[in-house]
Amino acid sequence: MFRTILFAGLLALTACDSRQTPAAATRELGLETRFPVRMGDVLARLRVAASDLEKARGLMGVARLDEAEGMAFMYDAETRMGFWMKDTLLDLDIAFVDRDGVILEVRTMTAGDTDTTSSLSDQARFAVEMRAGWFRDFGVKPGDKVAVEDLRAALAARGFDARRFLP
Repeated sequence: MFRTILFAGLLALTACDSRQTPAAATRELGLETRFPVRMGDVLARLRVAASDLEKARGLMGVARLDEAEGMAFMYDAETRMGFWMKDTLLDLDIAFVDRDGVILEVRTMTAGDTDTTSSLSDQARFAVEMRAGWFRDFGVKPGDKVAVEDLRAALAARGFDARRFLP
């Protein structure tokens, strides 16, 4: 009986331990975390949307983006992508990017527009949204690269298997 009580007490103390394992702490890095990601010659700070819910929410309701701040939308297969701006308060540029990080095209989207903006290519693997004009202002254009190693590190830091999105 004494051993059972002792075991139950130790188990309770272990369960109450507030320290987190590194994996548990990593999973706490949420959608609001910004990660450094190089695009062309420019270092941006991107939120990384990987779950379906995060991608659906995107930048809805965001009233302001810092100068080099945006969001990457990660997918697990090449496709023709389509985005809309429902409940989005800012005009945005969107870059459609292939699996190797090459920017295929950049399009501008208008705040609140519910028409779909689609990629011309069916080889887009992920997309990056920045404030409207950002790609032009910083000279980042189709053919330039987004550093996939930076995105892999961001996905891993958020607790996602980066190989799912960037093989």
